[in-house]
Amino acid sequence: MQRGLGRGARAVRDPELVEDCLRHHYAWDWQVDARDVYLARLVRDLGMPVGPIVARLHAAEPELGDTEFTVSLGVLGCLGKAGIEEAVDGVRDYIVRGPGWQEALEEVAGQWPVAWWDDLLPQVRHRLRDDLVFGEPWTHWARRDPGIPLQRRATPPPGHSPSSAALLATLRDPARRRLHRPALRELARRPAEPELLEIVGTMDTTGLGGAIARALVPLGRAAVPAAQRWAAVDGPPRGAAIPILAAFGDASDVPVLLAEIACLDGTPDHLCGYDDLVTALARIGGPATAVLPAILRRIWLTPHSYERASYLRACRIADPPAAESLLVEGLWDCEEGVRRLAVEHVALSAEVRERLAYLRDDPIEDPRGARRRGRTAGRLRRWFPTW
Repeated sequence: MQRGLGRGARAVRDPELVEDCLRHHYAWDWQVDARDVYLARLVRDLGMPVGPIVARLHAAEPELGDTEFTVSLGVLGCLGKAGIEEAVDGVRDYIVRGPGWQEALEEVAGQWPVAWWDDLLPQVRHRLRDDLVFGEPWTHWARRDPGIPLQRRATPPPGHSPSSAALLATLRDPARRRLHRPALRELARRPAEPELLEIVGTMDTTGLGGAIARALVPLGRAAVPAAQRWAAVDGPPRGAAIPILAAFGDASDVPVLLAEIACLDGTPDHLCGYDDLVTALARIGGPATAVLPAILRRIWLTPHSYERASYLRACRIADPPAAESLLVEGLWDCEEGVRRLAVEHVALSAEVRERLAYLRDDPIEDPRGARRRGRTAGRLRRWFPTW
């Protein structure tokens, strides 16, 4: 249950175990690892009282990393979506009186019917002061209240974006290193630039591995020979090489990918980055990837659940018998991506048919998916406006 695994939700009968997960956020990274739907379903299905969750929301400190606030708000938002009036009333009261009212308001505006929050404007308008606001419900309310300080996305004037040649020149200039990341980000949106391969081989790539890899993706397999050279030596370019080899490499690159998994195993505080690697090994296949099923069995149990859909896809290729049981388990998983894969591929049985009907009819299930990631972006924008 702490890891959001379906096997925990299927087996739990003790509300005290759910209470423990409500009091502590066991997700490895609250920005991407989902638990709200998972825990809300357990609360509802076990008939647990909602009042203590509302009380914890009011008692929590709505600061970055406050897990009690994050868990309580997310679970109450899902319970409200399911039509549990006590959850709706509790969050509405918090929006009127609580210190984290803006995040609570934006949370429910993204998933509740408009009628459930639209009447709150007169009660919160005086709390807004001069804070810049984003998204719903503010764009909705700004149509009838022009005084709401809505920050809109700035669009550069025509011709303002630098040319690709200018961006490449920026990357060649070590004195402009602070501009290297935004230059790479812009290049990643454009057609392939083969010249970038030569530049990366000579520039300081420390801390830029992910940005470089994304900028090189449009080159496809043309980037592989350079990535193989970078991966063969220790140093910053290796960070850019691994994603390229994972996306486009072949059997000759399996030792490098396995070595990267061993590096991740040696830093258990990270628990991130296995997803692209196991996806690559499953794609490449062959005798050298025979260890993949053992890797998948181990990392399936990580508390970092966001990557678990990738593990399940890889398992369907590398270890189909094991994937059958994981697909059934996945119907109870905390991650929407895992549940979706399970729904698409699970073998039908009486238990599975019953669960599919449950998911189909449950208003808590978000058909849009990725709700937590969008909420996190808004939260960070409010605390760090230049983010």
